[in-house]
Amino acid sequence: MSHHSITLPGSTECIHEARTWVRDTLGENQGVDDAVLVASELATNAIRHSASGRPGGTFTLHVAAFTDRWHVRVDDAGGLSVPRIQTVDDDHDEAGRGLAMVASLSLRWGVFGDYRARGVWAEVPIPDSVSPDDESEAYFPLLNYLESRCP
Repeated sequence: MSHHSITLPGSTECIHEARTWVRDTLGENQGVDDAVLVASELATNAIRHSASGRPGGTFTLHVAAFTDRWHVRVDDAGGLSVPRIQTVDDDHDEAGRGLAMVASLSLRWGVFGDYRARGVWAEVPIPDSVSPDDESEAYFPLLNYLESRCP
């Protein structure tokens, strides 16, 4: 198992940085787009629905590689609401679909913690064509990521 993490400021400007970091960490392998999308949704939820989105707040993004899946987790500063899949009545409503998308792209997902701090995680399947038995550089090409460029 390989594990990498990065802590970013809890601002929407850092969602792009989170996506870039996941893509750079996992490489251009098949299935990485799903892991990037899951990470983006979880990070966005942390900023919108937890204390991580308050001034000075942060969230930590974790990516771990197993032989058959990527484990993506975002740790946030907690909040009063519990992350759950929303029912959206209006087809034109752009909000409320993030965790449903995470669930559809994942083998499973979950939440641990409480209003003081929590982690929301998902396990994204690695397509058969990607093998962690290949050179580790191809599987996890980014060993050291430079400090965050977002504010």
